[in-house]
Amino acid sequence: MRALLESRRRLFAVLFGLVAVAGFAARADAGSSPVALGEVRVTRSDPNLERAFRGLVEHELGEVDLSKVKAQDRFVLSAALVKMATRESSNQTESVAVVSATLRRARGGSIHAVIQGRAQASDRPSQVKSVELNAMRAAVRSALARLPEALK
Repeated sequence: MRALLESRRRLFAVLFGLVAVAGFAARADAGSSPVALGEVRVTRSDPNLERAFRGLVEHELGEVDLSKVKAQDRFVLSAALVKMATRESSNQTESVAVVSATLRRARGGSIHAVIQGRAQASDRPSQVKSVELNAMRAAVRSALARLPEALK
């Protein structure tokens, strides 16, 4: 009998926790963006590059005006840095970045749009990381600037 009572208490605690989490998620979803960030990938196997790219995508996605998207519409944006080419010479460094993003419906997963951005940056030879970051930032901004139009 004691074991049964203890089992019911645990079950009640678990159910209470689930109800609390569901309520919190519903409140968070009510005011959240209609576009959630999904998969983020880079072409190179470089954790620092991947972190920087994810941070740029998150930041730019937060800057996009999505106020005209219907309240009931929900999408998932997956982004990939498909090209990051850097060329160094004695007097300058040039980087080209190409970003491809797929916008799909949250329910069902059907593809709604594919958008791309491309950018180039250059600077002194000693500024390789800065040049790559600037090219990547501009390519992300270029791609996500097309997001409001894609959501119409």
